[in-house]
Amino acid sequence: MLKNILYAILLGVGMAACLSDQANSDEAASNTASPTESSPMSDPMEADASPAVTDPADLVLAKGQAGHVRIGMPIEEMRSQVPAGQQIRDTTLQLEGQQYTAYVISSPESEGGVLVEQVCEPNCQVWRISIRSPDYRTAQGIGVGSKYSEVAQHFPITYTSLGEAGFVAVSETHGMSFILDTKQLDQSLLHQLKPGQVPANTLVQGILIY
Repeated sequence: MLKNILYAILLGVGMAACLSDQANSDEAASNTASPTESSPMSDPMEADASPAVTDPADLVLAKGQAGHVRIGMPIEEMRSQVPAGQQIRDTTLQLEGQQYTAYVISSPESEGGVLVEQVCEPNCQVWRISIRSPDYRTAQGIGVGSKYSEVAQHFPITYTSLGEAGFVAVSETHGMSFILDTKQLDQSLLHQLKPGQVPANTLVQGILIY
């Protein structure tokens, strides 16, 4: 009988040890997380957060037009059709002592772009467009930074003049005035210069469309 009691005690101890090992194994398994479960979920919107790129067609200069902006275009229409990759902001200009609202269209990273002036009689519409950014080009590749010789090759220059915008070469047939950089020119002779007398390497520093 004593032998049977000892056998029962040993059997109970063995079973307890077995159950203890199994419990430890289950606890270790529950505390081990797979890499997929523990890693944070990636936001699918982050992959699409790249900045919008402006369509090259929205940077083309033509007669009466710069990108989507046209002379005579209602201001409300212009404001509602800002291309992808560009932004519009209001600014204030002064003319003969009077302040009036104008608009700057540019990329978010740039202060340049185009300056749009308006006339309100009584509805407001685009009156004049001033090109400040070298990103805007004509179909012939003419823009800010081009040489005067390149301009004259593609745009017949009617006359040159010194006015409020600076020294300009005017192409009446295309409705454009090319503002020229005069740092290398004799300032006292600017009012006398004819289109054929402007140095060929004089650079364009701005364009007016009207």
